[in-house]
Amino acid sequence: MVTKTELLTQAAQQASIEADKRHLNDSAKKQLQTEAQAIIEDIFRSIGWKNAEKVPAIPSNSLTSWHHRTLNDRESDWRSLNFVQEELHQAARRYLRAPWLHCRELDWLILNTLVYGDYLAALDTIRARTMPFSRYQSSKSGKTGLRVLAEAWRVALLLLKIAAWFIIFAAVSPASPMGPLIWIGVTGGWLWRKWAIRRKNNALLKSMFSAYGALNPTHPDWPKIREGLKKSQALGAVWNNMIYPLVEMRMQKT
Repeated sequence: MVTKTELLTQAAQQASIEADKRHLNDSAKKQLQTEAQAIIEDIFRSIGWKNAEKVPAIPSNSLTSWHHRTLNDRESDWRSLNFVQEELHQAARRYLRAPWLHCRELDWLILNTLVYGDYLAALDTIRARTMPFSRYQSSKSGKTGLRVLAEAWRVALLLLKIAAWFIIFAAVSPASPMGPLIWIGVTGGWLWRKWAIRRKNNALLKSMFSAYGALNPTHPDWPKIREGLKKSQALGAVWNNMIYPLVEMRMQKT
């Protein structure tokens, strides 16, 4: 885990060392320290817990620390953790342009948040496309009452679909001997397509989380991390374009 306070202190120290190397005066040194600390501030301000009523442009309840996420964090993070992607990306760009500020902790923090943010975005997109709208809304809100209503609605729709299937089956049976077989074939094809889509989505999300999981804060294996990112990308993952340069930079340092 890294904390905002510790990183702000570290950034100020590194900026001071860089200022001394450049023989800057006190005013210029202070400006360099401010620029370094602004990157830290923007990273943490870009991530926060959503307001129960609305999601502001920048989270009001921003984080002050960050730890490596696990599957136990996923559901609550999906419902409540908000990434202001553009602000996070801009902070990453400014960080890449300041090599004197680079350190293991900040490299890890930026990569960890960028990769996890992309994973949560993919998870949300897939669930929004594949879940019934009422179920998606109730799961996203986390409210028990909405969940009960959504499940009741889902069961009612399922019963309606089963009834409609038998009605259509009964209607096509007298028309032609091939009618029932065609209808069963259409149904089987539809079910197979749904299964194939679900399997593809599950493989993609599993691969993306595996790539994220390799960003172990204790012993990160950078070649393995790059391999995991590329493997998930081949399955359809869309990674932020700041991620690969940061990984390559870490590989060169080790």
